[in-house]
Parts: sequence; C-alpha cells; structure tokens
Amino acid sequence: MEKRQRIFWIILIILLVVCGIWIVISRLSVGEGNYAVIKVDGEIIRQLPLAEDTVVMIDGKNNIRLKVIVDKGSIFVEHSDCPDKICEQKGRITKTNENIICLPARTVIEIQGTEGDTVDVVI
Repeated sequence: MEKRQRIFWIILIILLVVCGIWIVISRLSVGEGNYAVIKVDGEIIRQLPLAEDTVVMIDGKNNIRLKVIVDKGSIFVEHSDCPDKICEQKGRITKTNENIICLPARTVIEIQGTEGDTVDVVI
C-alpha cells in the first residue's frame, strides 16, 4: 500500500505542475488589444481603435440595436434591444481574442491585436 500511495502523490504533483505551467503560459500569451472588430451576421461592420473613445450604434439582425462604447482602452455594450441582455452583462473587454456576443442580434465584438487581425466567428 505504501508504494501505491507514493505513486499516487508523484502523479498528482506532476499533474499540478503541468496545470500550473499551462495556466502561466496561457496568461502570458494574451495581450492588450488595439482594435475591436464588430461583425453582424459574420460580416465586418466596423473596426474601432481602442485608443479613441467613441460611441457607436450597431444595427444587428432582428431589428436589434446595440449602443457600443469604447472608453479608456476597453469596449462594452451599454444598451441592447435584445431580450436577454447577456451582451450588456459581459462588461468591458480589453484583451486580444476576448469577445462580446449578442445572439439575437447575430453580432460579435472581438478584440484584435492590430487592425486586420480578424478571426472568423460565425453564429
């Protein structure tokens, strides 16, 4: 029994170390984004630099409008006509590959590193 316990603890420690290394690497690979890409139904509607504070109204699908605000290097949905308001609850995003999705409006807002670094997200 002693040998089995020792093997168990060795395997557990190895798994914890591997998980810790994976978490550190994944955190370091995410950087601050420079642009937000807004897509409606898979089509790029706007690219907004996060360095410039602005307010835009986005006409999504199903007659849903979103009020999107860029403020101090972040972007968020202040108001949406959608019924569930999940896009508003997401809050501010700033890091590359973070996104806000409004399914009823078929709208995706995604942070990119530089202008034109778009990743296809289809809903």
